[in-house]
Amino acid sequence: MTGEPARGTLAFLETLTQTWNLEIVAGNSLGNVLSFAAALFTTMVVARLVHTLIHSRLRTWAARTSNDLDDALIEALERPINLLILGFGSRAAVACLVLPDGLEQIVEHVLTVVVTVFIAWGVTRIVDALRTVFIDPRVAASESKLDDQVVPIADKTIKVVIWSMAVLISFSNLGYDIVSLLTGLGIGGLAIAMAAQATLSNLLGSFTIFADQPFQVDDWITVDGHSGVVTEVGLRAVRLLTFEGRIVTLPNNSVVSTAVINPSVDRRWRQDGVLTLTYDSSHDDVKRALAILGEIFDAHPDLGSDHSARFRAFGDSALEISFAYWLQAGRPRRWLDIRSEINLEIKRRFDEAGLSFAFPTMSLHVVSLPKNPAA
Repeated sequence: MTGEPARGTLAFLETLTQTWNLEIVAGNSLGNVLSFAAALFTTMVVARLVHTLIHSRLRTWAARTSNDLDDALIEALERPINLLILGFGSRAAVACLVLPDGLEQIVEHVLTVVVTVFIAWGVTRIVDALRTVFIDPRVAASESKLDDQVVPIADKTIKVVIWSMAVLISFSNLGYDIVSLLTGLGIGGLAIAMAAQATLSNLLGSFTIFADQPFQVDDWITVDGHSGVVTEVGLRAVRLLTFEGRIVTLPNNSVVSTAVINPSVDRRWRQDGVLTLTYDSSHDDVKRALAILGEIFDAHPDLGSDHSARFRAFGDSALEISFAYWLQAGRPRRWLDIRSEINLEIKRRFDEAGLSFAFPTMSLHVVSLPKNPAA
């Protein structure tokens, strides 16, 4: 009597084993397919649990702390961690299947590259978080603009190194000999350098700009006929924001090889000009014009006390008065507005004072010659 249940159990287990090992598709048994599905399901459940833990628990905990680093790191790592869980879970799930040798190798390589990319992406997001918390506030508080130029380039360089390491690790995991690969790149380096002369020239130009510092970010400069505010000094080019709101990109090698006019001093922009009065203006008229200019500059709220107005010269057709005033570096379009406001006020005040602007004139004196020069 006791043997019959045991034989029934053995028969059931044997049937279950046969069903589990029953091939259903492309050499994969029912067990392989069920294991694959269970691994994927478990991966998604774990990813969801981790997402809930990070989003509800860790974010709440980080919000209670006094520093911003934990908030930034949680924000940076939330998505990469979930994607890494999905990547590793997919690799484990694929390992449950029986795949042809070629296809198995391709899938393995693809998942390896994907996981490596996710890791590199997570590291770059950590770099961004550290920059946001520690570097950017100090750069904003610093009066020097050198750090505004260096930090973006250092950020790009670090990220290039991270992604280069990710590429090398990917090739190594794919079975390539990294040493031989780097050696081959060294042999072909000369050809690459010849093909990338312009890029290398721009890179060296950026180093020259950082060393000489002919201008900084937020300076107003004129280069090769282009005038605008420097918004970025990169490894390849300098970007200017013109007063009309356009972006001009100038290669670094052209910037260092041409004259740069920089009217910016001590984080201020300089505007100068020349007014011309007619020659029938009196001594008192000239003094009145100089006084009016000083009053206009003193009254404008966006200008400081550092301005000047002088009787410059007796021109060919006018009395020349030069003036200059300074404005704190700011938005280019506001600078245009201020310049327009001052010009309008100069015109109004000069009209009220009866001062006349001159324009280029030429006097011709006709001399009559005798009809008979010999007489």
